[in-house]
Amino acid sequence: MAEYRSTGRELRKSPRGLVSGIFLMVFVIGSAFFGSKVLNNMVSLEADNSEEVEIEVPEVTDEVESGNEIDYGSVSVSKQRIRRGPLMIVNDDFPTEDAETGIVSVFEQINEYLTVRDMQVYLMDEAMDALNRLAEGFYEATGHSDLLIREGYVTKETQKKLYEADLQRTGGNSSDLYAMPGCSEFESGYTFELSLYTDGVFQDFTGEGDYEWILRNCAEYGFIQRYPEGKSEFTHVSDRPWVFRYVGTPHAWYMYKNKYCLEEYTDLLELHPYESEHAIINDQFGKEYEVYYISVDPEDPEPEAVLPLPIGYQYTCTGNNKHGFYVTVDLESGSS
Repeated sequence: MAEYRSTGRELRKSPRGLVSGIFLMVFVIGSAFFGSKVLNNMVSLEADNSEEVEIEVPEVTDEVESGNEIDYGSVSVSKQRIRRGPLMIVNDDFPTEDAETGIVSVFEQINEYLTVRDMQVYLMDEAMDALNRLAEGFYEATGHSDLLIREGYVTKETQKKLYEADLQRTGGNSSDLYAMPGCSEFESGYTFELSLYTDGVFQDFTGEGDYEWILRNCAEYGFIQRYPEGKSEFTHVSDRPWVFRYVGTPHAWYMYKNKYCLEEYTDLLELHPYESEHAIINDQFGKEYEVYYISVDPEDPEPEAVLPLPIGYQYTCTGNNKHGFYVTVDLESGSS
């Protein structure tokens, strides 16, 4: 797995309103992606209902009037969830832990439009599903079915072996090829390296020619280039056109249209805490979401955090692997 080598509208804001009461219930939130943004006057794309992901909303029996159209209850969540989710940041400053659930075999899941290096490549299930749809869309647009998934999820133990083997090879104190164990982007489970396998020959993915379609359209399927050109001051990694990250369709679309990398985007989201004004954002189909950030102290000895979550609306919640959660509310899902 080569992390550092090549192989081949403006934001509108919505006042949250004061929540006059909070109710407690225990709930385990699954990893999920959340909302996005688009520029004003963006031309909508044709909707693909297959990209819709149904999120079960916990039943809250008591409600309170909050002075806003959204009422909030509270849900108790393990703080370990901070370390999981498609918008998590993983680097030397914010190491992560091995994914416990949701990892699937790419070999067992790929469709006829994809190839995989071997049987030992893995991804999070939601990323795998979106990747199959991306490959099918690419085939329909270009006639090519030569995309190859070369690297995917790695455990901390695997990363340790790669890191130490490189130190032994070079005799150095650090590696230029591999991140330290726990600090690799590939440990998120949402990141993969893309190559080409054409007529029995492996080639690097550069995003040129017909393959530019991937760079221009991957956001519609929830993917971003993890290390885009010109963003090394934020990512601390040079341009890697073959490294892709699943973040969810709305986020990917906003980052693509506004030329943000993941670090810039998550910093932007943290400007909209629950206690203040929430962001109102649209996806590429014009669907509207409300987004807010919940700060949690990971050093607090309490094993759980109480999160303010919407009553009567579908929402998604993802940890950032730093100090909190991003919550996105589907504003069209609430009862009138």
